[in-house]
Amino acid sequence: MTKVLFSSNSITCFYETSESVRSDWQTRRWFREILFIVVSLALGFILQYLPLADFMNWFVPQWVLMIFIFWQIQKPSLINFWWVWPIGLLLDVQQSDFLGTSVVALACVLYVLQMMYQRLRVFNVAQQTLVIFLLICSFELVSYWATILVDDVSKPLSLWLPALISALVWPWLYLLLSSMSHRLR
Repeated sequence: MTKVLFSSNSITCFYETSESVRSDWQTRRWFREILFIVVSLALGFILQYLPLADFMNWFVPQWVLMIFIFWQIQKPSLINFWWVWPIGLLLDVQQSDFLGTSVVALACVLYVLQMMYQRLRVFNVAQQTLVIFLLICSFELVSYWATILVDDVSKPLSLWLPALISALVWPWLYLLLSSMSHRLR
């Protein structure tokens, strides 16, 4: 918002108020946060899709889900159900699953996270690791149930290994993303 400082017949002097500068600064900050969230999720998709040997496919952590959980804990006002659809559909396409299985599982995880994100912020990293393990187990279980409804697949052991590996990776991922997030501010 600009205001007139003084005015004469030929000269008018304007100055900007702090409100317009503040809103411009907040817009840039919001854009940087959204951009950082999108870039970190894109890196999560890349890490999750890295080609590995056949026996190592069981030991790939759920990178995208962990990054999604981190941002839900840190920025609950930015991460909402509108993020679930594109992320879930991209996960389904990337993993060659039936379309919608990851969307349903992500929606369940997001619902639980939105109910308890304030508690998770207070937890230390070890307590968060246990909750992350349970959330990723629930994600895997809901995905498995959705797959069983459509196809006859049996993979009970593969449900727990990604959750366990993700829980082991969570402390380092949390520290890395939180330090990058603090630098962004």
